Amino acid sequence: MPHRVAVTCPECAGEAVFEFAERVRIKTKNDLHWFEKSKHFDCLKEAGPNGQEYHSAIYYNGLMGNALPLISDLPRGYRIDDWAHSDHMFRSLNDWRGTFVCESCGKRSKHSLDWPREAYFQIEYRDQNLWAFDRASTVELIDYIGASHRKTDDFIYWPFLMKIPHVFLTRQARETVEKRLRKRLA
Repeated sequence: MPHRVAVTCPECAGEAVFEFAERVRIKTKNDLHWFEKSKHFDCLKEAGPNGQEYHSAIYYNGLMGNALPLISDLPRGYRIDDWAHSDHMFRSLNDWRGTFVCESCGKRSKHSLDWPREAYFQIEYRDQNLWAFDRASTVELIDYIGASHRKTDDFIYWPFLMKIPHVFLTRQARETVEKRLRKRLA
């Protein structure tokens, strides 16, 4: 899943952005005290795979603006870039926390994503939902559905496209599905 996805704003029903929070494991008790006092981070106590508990510092990207803050007094061994999104386009789905930002109505808050229910770019066809991550993946989806010969290497989001239920890919569905997706883009 991408680091940012388009969601429906509960306030104005417009297109908003959800951006996943990033977390870094806290190394020492002194570090934990620093992060607990910081206005930039939340702390989370978790159980590791071996059952041992540890703490993480969570940074909500986009909550206070678009860039990572300049924090000069981080505890030794940490850099603010530790909370930057990875270079990988897609992320694992072990934590649904993040930041909700709606440019239309100004709503900005911490949020727990309910995906795909909150997806902005979604349509229904024959009692099934079809969704896309954002505008770019919606365009890819329209192109993929409308293609007479579907080659996955022509598309950026091909893992996503490979999981489209067959009902959306039939010749009978093509026109209706494309029309509904284009309407959602407008």
